[in-house]
Amino acid sequence: MKIFIDTGAFIALTASDDDNHKEAKAFYKNAVEKGTRFVTTNFVVCETMNYLSARVSHHVSVIFMENLKKSSLFEIITITPPIEDAAFNIFRQYTDKDFSFTDCTSFSIMKSVKLTKAFAFDRHFEQYGNFSRLP
Repeated sequence: MKIFIDTGAFIALTASDDDNHKEAKAFYKNAVEKGTRFVTTNFVVCETMNYLSARVSHHVSVIFMENLKKSSLFEIITITPPIEDAAFNIFRQYTDKDFSFTDCTSFSIMKSVKLTKAFAFDRHFEQYGNFSRLP
């Protein structure tokens, strides 16, 4: 099974002082034991590294990326111009939501690769529709 993994989940897994740290660690451990693999994007990785560098430490941000690159559990999809265009259409359409552009690229990728579940603490996945948020 494959699940999309969002910035908030990466942060919760990495930062021990995050409010969702324990829940994220437990969910991740259980998912991995069941053979789950995770899909994310280069935009999510960038957003995560920027957050970790600014709010935790540069060193932790570097370690996050090194571990991500070494792991066989994660597939990082690069946002292409057509996906970026589709994301912009979502961003432009949903004026009543506070979706980030990165959220919209995630929605576009999830639709593109037919994923319906996201390991995320961001309610935007449910607000957009067609997706369920785990844990």
